[in-house]
Amino acid sequence: MYFSDNKNTVLKIIRLILFLVFIYLFLNYIGGLFLPFIIGYILCIVLYPLFKILNNRYKIPKPLSSILCIATLIFLVVFLGVGVIGQIVKEGKEFIKDLPYYVNSIKTTFDEINENVKGLMTILPDGLEKALINFFDNFSSIIGEFLGNGLKNTSIKVIKKVPNALMITIISIISCYLMLIDKENIQKFIIKQLPKKYSDKFGIVKSGIGDAVFGYIRAQLIIMCLIATICFIGLLILNAPYALFIAVVIGIIDALPVFGSGFILWPWALYNVITQNYGLATGLIIIYVVILVTRQLVEPRILGKQIGIHPLATLMSIYVGLQIFGAFGFIIGPILMVIIKALQNENVLPKWR
Repeated sequence: MYFSDNKNTVLKIIRLILFLVFIYLFLNYIGGLFLPFIIGYILCIVLYPLFKILNNRYKIPKPLSSILCIATLIFLVVFLGVGVIGQIVKEGKEFIKDLPYYVNSIKTTFDEINENVKGLMTILPDGLEKALINFFDNFSSIIGEFLGNGLKNTSIKVIKKVPNALMITIISIISCYLMLIDKENIQKFIIKQLPKKYSDKFGIVKSGIGDAVFGYIRAQLIIMCLIATICFIGLLILNAPYALFIAVVIGIIDALPVFGSGFILWPWALYNVITQNYGLATGLIIIYVVILVTRQLVEPRILGKQIGIHPLATLMSIYVGLQIFGAFGFIIGPILMVIIKALQNENVLPKWR
């Protein structure tokens, strides 16, 4: 009996390891091929309640109901957000137009600092003086190259990805349209491909996965909007240029733990200290502190509540996801944690003691 229990436990652990390996290989080597269809399926789940109302209650044919649902989504995304998006685009264009001025200003400031540091180094021993001068020369060159070629290359890379993003968007919309029309049959087909002992649990597991995906996305959107709002209000008070555009950029970057809001706010504050604009520098540091405190207080509660796991487990899953999958692990890690939890609840995988 004891041997049998241990054997079952070992088999379940092996199954868990194989499952994680499969997910890793799928996301790294195959997942990108199915990205438009994954997006289409997510949109299908979001729009399906409206689709059922149009089709069942108002007896509108499925193809037309699907078109109306997608048209409604596009209307909400494009037309209701046109005011905010228009302002962001306007400020973004102004920022890009003025960017050469800021780049030259930063390079000039670093060159002045470099010369001042070289003057102070004359009191140092010759060997140390030469080493430090070489260091600051190299550092100044790196800054100049980053601000010049780095931003240019980044812009080129973004422009090159536009056609691919457009194709993904079009295929996602078409796949969403087809999935809405035939959702029940597609779901039945998938269930039939599963072994009997798993097909009976498909609905519960699917529900857990759905809660994970939408819960986590909802949580991240809440946090991003909160951070962007705090930043926007702070920049308005400081009378900083491009307040809305910069606030949105910081809100997006702050969702990436590798960077965070400090990736923009700290260099910006440091530059203003160097140029003796102490008021703006102090204000930027205050904004960063408020964002940091807000994130520390809000993030564990929102993420834990939306995903349904303990905040510590959420943090661990984010960290492990980042280590394995890179930047996308910030989203993939917690989703995998909830998938594992759903499978454990159905005894597909071994439960934690």
